[in-house]
Amino acid sequence: ALAPASARHFWNVSLPVLSGPGGAHTTKYNIVKPGKDNVEWDDFMLALPDKEHLASFSKDVPLFIRYLKVVTDKEGRPEAFTAFINRAKSGLVVESDVYITSEELLSVMWKNGYSDSERNAIQFTFPADYKFHYPELSVLFDIPEEETYKFAMRTRMENSHIGELDFSKVKRQGFIRDHWLMFGVGLVIFKYFPFFNYYFGVKVFGTSMWCYTMWTGLNRWIATSCRRNEFMAAQKTANDVMDGEDKIVESMRRFANDAKCVDYLNTFKEDTEAKISTYREALAKKMKQDLTERALKQLQAIAAFEGNMGSAMQELVVTEAAASFKQQFPSDKAMQTKAFESAVKSLSGATTTATDCPVTSHFQSAFKSLEGVDLSKLKGNASGTLPERVAFAQQAKEAEFKSTFMVTPAEASEVKSLAAKAKSGEGYDFSKLPADAADRLDALYASINAKVGYAMPDLAPQAIPMTKDSAANAYIEKVNAQIAESAKTLRQARLTAFVSSF
Repeated sequence: ALAPASARHFWNVSLPVLSGPGGAHTTKYNIVKPGKDNVEWDDFMLALPDKEHLASFSKDVPLFIRYLKVVTDKEGRPEAFTAFINRAKSGLVVESDVYITSEELLSVMWKNGYSDSERNAIQFTFPADYKFHYPELSVLFDIPEEETYKFAMRTRMENSHIGELDFSKVKRQGFIRDHWLMFGVGLVIFKYFPFFNYYFGVKVFGTSMWCYTMWTGLNRWIATSCRRNEFMAAQKTANDVMDGEDKIVESMRRFANDAKCVDYLNTFKEDTEAKISTYREALAKKMKQDLTERALKQLQAIAAFEGNMGSAMQELVVTEAAASFKQQFPSDKAMQTKAFESAVKSLSGATTTATDCPVTSHFQSAFKSLEGVDLSKLKGNASGTLPERVAFAQQAKEAEFKSTFMVTPAEASEVKSLAAKAKSGEGYDFSKLPADAADRLDALYASINAKVGYAMPDLAPQAIPMTKDSAANAYIEKVNAQIAESAKTLRQARLTAFVSSF
């Protein structure tokens, strides 16, 4: 007979904790075990089950695989590791109760003379409740699986272990045959008793047995379906509960610091004032640093330009002297005659002086012509004398220097004309300028400040993006309007100071 806790109830509400998958199952020894579908619990010592009668499951063995890799590499058995990996790739299918525990394994290793280091490796790698199933023992100690299966089963039987059996394999088969065998035997027996006629034997007793057979089959099918659906519903409910708890925790984390808001608001004014003063100080230091760096770079650029101009002037003197000699020699008969005589004198072996060579004398006279000449006052001529040519080149360099590092009169007059257009009473209203004139004034502001080496701080505030909250958007619009107004005021003050300096 079924124990009360495992009997199926039809006329009351059964509690899931009492029976079925995920609940509790009371064995015939009145020992409570977890309820599982298609699983029967029995004492291995009494039942003596065959291997195919044991319930199996898929076991994940990542920890064992890492340990097995170390052992097989040390023992030189890579093919055993590869074979086990291929077997356990999708989960190691083993009989659930054919195992030995970590403590039992350590005891067996001690009895068989394994070293302390080998036993410590097992003890410190695997938890105390780890179960070594027979395929793991086989590949770990290089023993046939048949031997490890027998050893594990004997260990479980010695402990009178109540393990899992496959109910579909151990249950009695052929219930229809049993029912109709009962019908036949009953009919043969009952026909010798009075009042048990054909009607009772065939109609009453036969129909009753048919109904009982159909009820047994349908009951098993319905029970299996109900247990499966109950288990799936319980799993879905548990999953929904876990998801709900995760969402609750996530929501609570978002408001974890809400209790500190009051504390923050109490010191908000003092903290803001302190941070604003610190921000202003840091901003002033940053602007000072930027201004110093920009001025230093501008001075370095000026020094480099002047150095390049000095070396260019030295090269220019030599180049222009050579160019003037090339220009004068074809048309100067005296220079040609002097060159011929100097060549003949040199071929004869006589000593020639600097005055005898027209090239040397020309360069000496050209260099002497630069002595005492004020190139800044001399009018330059690209095809004139050497001083005029040098003066022309120097004046071109000075013009380039002024256009690069100084404000030109054209730029100053353009700023004044744009300022006159924006004049409004005693001050300026730059909003009156057309778009092209306003852009030109901004460009002049940037280029002139860059020429004189002034660092322009970028303090343009950025607008706050809109959100999905309409109430918050109304506040953001007000803040953005104030930001735009402050940017306009800042630009007005900058341009006013800029145009006032001209």
